[in-house]
Amino acid sequence: MTASTTKIERSAPAIRAVLAEVSPPECARFEAEFTESLARASAEFDLAPAEAVLDRWWGIAVIRVNPLSEREAAQVAAAKAGELTGLRTRDVQGNWVQV
Repeated sequence: MTASTTKIERSAPAIRAVLAEVSPPECARFEAEFTESLARASAEFDLAPAEAVLDRWWGIAVIRVNPLSEREAAQVAAAKAGELTGLRTRDVQGNWVQV
């Protein structure tokens, strides 16, 4: 069984809409950070500050609208506790190996 993932456009209006629905306090922080980044972008003629805010908050919005399943949350908790058995990583040749 595959869980569906809600996709979110990487745009300020899309991020704002998702956060307003699922996390109003974070929405307010996004609005403040994005507004500040637009002021910097205007003063510096550089969109990098606004792009950085979009990158950060887009990831947060995706996580908020697609919470971890119980199994995923258990895996994260186990990894935080130092239990890495069964996880996969890449070896020095780039091949996937099980820990």
